[in-house]
Amino acid sequence: MAVDSSRCSILRLPGIMPRYSHPDFDSTAPFLFRKDGTLVLKSSHEVSLEEIEEMQEEYFLGNYLCGRDVCAADMVWAPYLERYAVQLPLLFPNAKSCDPRSNRYDEVNAWYVAMEGLPEYACCVKGDARHWRRCLERAIPMHNARAIGDEERVSGLPPVPDRFGWWMKRNPRGEALWKEYTSESRPWLGDTPSREVALYLMRNREEITAAAAAASNAELSSDDADEALREVVHLLVDWKMGEGVPTVSENGRTMARFASEGIEVPRDMGMVPALALWELVLSIL
Repeated sequence: MAVDSSRCSILRLPGIMPRYSHPDFDSTAPFLFRKDGTLVLKSSHEVSLEEIEEMQEEYFLGNYLCGRDVCAADMVWAPYLERYAVQLPLLFPNAKSCDPRSNRYDEVNAWYVAMEGLPEYACCVKGDARHWRRCLERAIPMHNARAIGDEERVSGLPPVPDRFGWWMKRNPRGEALWKEYTSESRPWLGDTPSREVALYLMRNREEITAAAAAASNAELSSDDADEALREVVHLLVDWKMGEGVPTVSENGRTMARFASEGIEVPRDMGMVPALALWELVLSIL
């Protein structure tokens, strides 16, 4: 893959994505709100997605932006496309044409799938849907304060799903990706995703147990919370993603769910370890 191809794809980003978007939102909700206080039109998003689709078709030998191998262009585009995949459908919930991961955009979705199979991205960089929704929720009041009229304001987002772990998406290659990511070059990490979670819980034991006890409305004492956390850690040391349902006490189930709901991805840990804890909680609820 020529360096020129990667450079070309990087330089095409501002021309392909919706123009005149407000730079104040680049880190939270890019390409959704314009400098003049208006919303980016639905048709503009559709054009952008169609152009990304066409750009990928130029490199038909692979699913990355420049073909078979991941390159600098993927690294530059990833933060924007990752947010786009979560936030755009929230602003246009009834428009399949504004869902980058719909079957309308096969090449775009293939890029997302390829990136999720990249160990460094899946294990360390990728955020979850809850985090990007929260970023959009913070950006909306800022936009609404600058909107030029009521029709340009965002009145609200679709309701948050009431099922546990709605923000996660299962990755069947989680264990293999983590093994490849850790290898011999990162000996400070747990050798399985679940053990990495165990390390995180032990490092932050005091804060987690105190928060869990406070959130339980006196149903869980500090000692009970500490014991429950130790039970969860003990389970995680021996359990692997995809394995059967372990036996867990009621307090242990409460603590595992509390810990999973409180973890910010990727601030606290990468996506794959967070998925391990999520899968454990689903198996014991």
